[in-house]
Amino acid sequence: MGLRPPANLRGKISGALMIAGLVAASAVLICLGRQDIIHALSYAGRLAGGLLVAAGLVALAAAVCAVMDRLLGRGTKYTTAITLFGALAVLGVGLLLLTVQIGEYTLWLWLWLGLIVWACWALWDLLHRRQAWREITFRRNFAAVVSFTALITAANFVYSQIYEPYSSPMTVTTSVKIGSIRKDEATTYVPVTFQMENTGKVAAYVVGMGYSLTGLDWKSTYQKPRDLKQWEKDIDTDALTDLHAYADKPHPYTVSIGLLEKLGDFELNPGEKYTQEKTIELPTQTFRAVQVQSEAYLLRKDRMIYSATPTTYYSWSGKREKIPKWVTDYAGADADSDYVRYQVPVRYSNQILNFTRRPRRITLWWLLGKENSTPITTLVASLDTPGGEQTEPTYSEGEQEREKYGFTYLNSGSTEAIL
Repeated sequence: MGLRPPANLRGKISGALMIAGLVAASAVLICLGRQDIIHALSYAGRLAGGLLVAAGLVALAAAVCAVMDRLLGRGTKYTTAITLFGALAVLGVGLLLLTVQIGEYTLWLWLWLGLIVWACWALWDLLHRRQAWREITFRRNFAAVVSFTALITAANFVYSQIYEPYSSPMTVTTSVKIGSIRKDEATTYVPVTFQMENTGKVAAYVVGMGYSLTGLDWKSTYQKPRDLKQWEKDIDTDALTDLHAYADKPHPYTVSIGLLEKLGDFELNPGEKYTQEKTIELPTQTFRAVQVQSEAYLLRKDRMIYSATPTTYYSWSGKREKIPKWVTDYAGADADSDYVRYQVPVRYSNQILNFTRRPRRITLWWLLGKENSTPITTLVASLDTPGGEQTEPTYSEGEQEREKYGFTYLNSGSTEAIL
């Protein structure tokens, strides 16, 4: 036998709430899981979606069994067990989703809390008021099935949401090489090769990649060496760490900057190598050496994906939007520097994160500087909630973005050549 249908109004109301809650939970879990089965970016995410669909189907089956128990009076010990299993499944999934939600608030938090509160009430109603446990004669087998299911589900969530993002680091290297420099009477030709290689197992979006070439000049061949007081002045006024007895500090001047790849243009798959060659022209007899470097921002392709076409804004067109102060400070640029800004919204690797994390977008600034003033670094990027790019991310926020989403900054280091 199953549970007898309630004879009074209170019992009928609790039965209706039991059925309605199971149907609602089933709809939520199936909808959420179905999206991950289709769209999740990793196998573990799709498996998590399958488990959510399975939990939703269990809740739906439990709703049918509750109808047979509570309304039709045709229940058996099996329908009672399935109803109880459905309530336990809703409670377990609700707790797991609430665990993933911790650390960031979205409105979906109230849905997970609602599922948990309803599941607790349903279990109290089944076990305390209706004494459902007594109707189940195969209690040991039932407990074993519940424990095994809970273990598998929890293990999958831990693997897909915690372990997997940290187990396969993104490994990308970038470098710059200066080739054989050629000169004629008026012009010096500096060939430069930019390379980026993915030596790991994780694909990466190249959010932006740029370069800068700086010409250097200095006075040298002093007849009398510069003394300690002059070195101290170099440290005090310019924070130098290279001190020379027979040469002044180098006087740098950025003569060429470029955007090798902009937001949304390029991705680098495992084993792929990106190469771009340029020849930069300089006036002969102007500089004694050149320094060139490249920089790039990357995003793990299995952690996030672009959800729209990037937009572009030019600071000199239309109403000028003020660039955030932290961006110019970080780039070593003047506050009113000209710039190009690229933005694109992103979505997470699975629907669970899309529900439990706030929307985010990538913002990439390419700084041009101002008249007779160039930035130290030309690229600055942020991964933040819309509007959050106005505030400088803290160190801990930057580390979280790197660890969770692979949002990484690379710099080739400076390569120098004598002209």
